[in-house]
Amino acid sequence: MTIDYNWVKTERQQVLDKVKNLSDSEFAFNFGFGEGSIKKSLLAIANLYQPSLNSTNGFTSSLENYKDNEQTLNFTDVQNYFNDINAHVNPEHHSIAQSIAEEFRRLGHIDTMLHIIDQDDHRIAERTNSRQKVTERLNMTITRL
Repeated sequence: MTIDYNWVKTERQQVLDKVKNLSDSEFAFNFGFGEGSIKKSLLAIANLYQPSLNSTNGFTSSLENYKDNEQTLNFTDVQNYFNDINAHVNPEHHSIAQSIAEEFRRLGHIDTMLHIIDQDDHRIAERTNSRQKVTERLNMTITRL
């Protein structure tokens, strides 16, 4: 079975479009599952494609040390990582199918995190009584059920 990498990029871009309007605190908030935060989940997805990158194009990824720099990275940096990866990934590499499967698992975690943040359609918001529509939420509280 061949998976079209362009389809994967389209699905990822839909999630990135939802994430780009989050505040910095929402983007980096530790939810306690998956990779912890939306930012760490996206960086982990980008890191999945390290073995699949074409080294012949002269691209050397700065993702190798992203964990050392993650505190200073913002959404634009993450978007740039994906742009570079999309330009240099080898869709015929033997590990691409495993990377794609793992990406969709992590995208599911991100989708859940986005639902927790969104106060209109998630029941946790009703139970905590701490949700407010503001640009920056500094004291986000998640109640484990």
